[in-house]
Amino acid sequence: MKTFRDGLELSRETAAQSSPKISLSNLGNVIFELEGMEARVRHAEQGYSGFSPAIRIEEDELDRLYEFDFAMIQGLENASGDLTALQGAVDANDRAAFDGAVRKLRADLKTFDDAFKQRIAVISGTAVS
Repeated sequence: MKTFRDGLELSRETAAQSSPKISLSNLGNVIFELEGMEARVRHAEQGYSGFSPAIRIEEDELDRLYEFDFAMIQGLENASGDLTALQGAVDANDRAAFDGAVRKLRADLKTFDDAFKQRIAVISGTAVS
């Protein structure tokens, strides 16, 4: 995630230097949200890795966790594609494409974050069935 954030910050820096038509506030908000996601992942409960004896995952819950894992991976893969589109919009100084890429990026990162939060809720036993 840090490498991904570095790419976002590079795009923001490039846009600030060479693309006066592009507003950077929305991208700054996405970077801020991504930093929060990074912190949640970095400081996830010990049981997140599956090595804590206090947290037991039954077989029927395992499939549900795999679905969350897939959603998390899919969200990050999609966000990687969004970063490419974002960089292209910056290079072209295309505000509409930039704004669209930022919206899509935010949505794909939200997919990751929502799945991560749901996964943690299942693991910690606080999920609503």
